[in-house]
Parts: sequence; structure tokens; C-alpha cells
Amino acid sequence: MADSILLVEDEHALRVTLGDRLRKEGYLVDCAGDAEEAFDKVTRLPYDLFILDVMLPGRDGLVLCRDIRAAGLITPVLMLTARGRTAEKVSGLEIGADDYVTKPFKMPELLARVEALLRRAP
Repeated sequence: MADSILLVEDEHALRVTLGDRLRKEGYLVDCAGDAEEAFDKVTRLPYDLFILDVMLPGRDGLVLCRDIRAAGLITPVLMLTARGRTAEKVSGLEIGADDYVTKPFKMPELLARVEALLRRAP
């Protein structure tokens, strides 16, 4: 059975493009455009990986990641953001993210990181 990914990205074009590419790679992909919709989905549906944009409207991806961990979910989290400063990466990892990819990114690297996280997932 294919691994399922929740892609949380507010930029519609990137959400569609990345979702299509992940599906082409054989993953089941569900999407959310903001943290509220995403948190509702993560607490109701099973996923193998969460890909979270940091800069989301309302509650940002870092807060969403913290809330996911506070809810007891151990699903791997990959943060995807234009914020590339070391302090921001460290903050994301300390809050509970498992990996951090900065935009712009190369698709082969993102896919390799997705595969690596899924290999280690419980």
C-alpha cells in the first residue's frame, strides 16, 4: 500500500505542483491550505508523513508542528519554507520537526528526504 502524505501549503500553485509530483512518485497525497484545516485532518485521518509550510495564514507551520506533537502524534514532519536562517531551522527541529527543507528546493532532494523519513517512520 502506498504511503500517505499530508501536504500543508498555502500557495495554491506550489500545492498543486508538489502534490502532483508526489502522486506521480506513487504517494497518496492529501492537501490543506492552512493550519486549521491541516490540524483537523491530522487528528482524524492517518498519514505516514506531514509536509508543512512554515508561513501559513493564521497559525504558522511551527505552531502547527508543536500542536501535532502535543496531540501525541509521532508521524514524521518535514518543514518546507523560504525561511532559511540557522536559528529558524533549529527552532523548527526543536519544536518537533524531523527535517527542514528551504525554498527554493530541488525536487530530487525533497523526494530523497521524503523517502528517508518514510523509511524511518514507525
